[in-house]
Amino acid sequence: MDLYLIRHPETIAPKGTCYGRTDFPLKYPVEDTADSTFPHLPPNFDHFLSSPAPRALKLSSALLSRYKLSTIDHSLIPTDERLWEMNFGDWDGKLWEEIPRKETIPWMKDFVNAKTPGGEAFTDLIFRMDSFLEDWKAGGHLRTHWETNNNQSLRSLIVVCHSGPIRAVLCKQFGTPYEEAFKSPVDFGSVHKIEIT
Repeated sequence: MDLYLIRHPETIAPKGTCYGRTDFPLKYPVEDTADSTFPHLPPNFDHFLSSPAPRALKLSSALLSRYKLSTIDHSLIPTDERLWEMNFGDWDGKLWEEIPRKETIPWMKDFVNAKTPGGEAFTDLIFRMDSFLEDWKAGGHLRTHWETNNNQSLRSLIVVCHSGPIRAVLCKQFGTPYEEAFKSPVDFGSVHKIEIT
């Protein structure tokens, strides 16, 4: 199965903002991102999923309209809670420079395992995405259910989500240490294709 992971469009969040669950309005018309993203997607797909975040759902809706599957009501787009961005807890929505350094320095030394106050560690996000991949691999619960209901093999799955979940999947796929997860670019609206067996 081909899995296409797409990052949501850029938001108006000020540069240097720590945000995961906080949702900011999009910086540009969502159609602009859909126009640049769509050429990197397959001409047809079998299944489509989105993070529940409004910034992801807006792009999902715009992309589905490119497939002539216009979905005005975001509640009709299938979502999965595991696709949310990392929960930064008490820090979410704040500028990094506003967060006390006595809190951020220990976290930055071991962001993979250290939890943010009231939020998650990167390992929590990794666990979520490992569970997601397990469900959609060959023989996985959700993939088997989908193939049974649709009486066909699942060949392509498009997912609109966030930088963190995409990085977690790419690290697992390519054997990259999780400590290096943020060294490679995952741009807004970018498409990352991998094969799931």
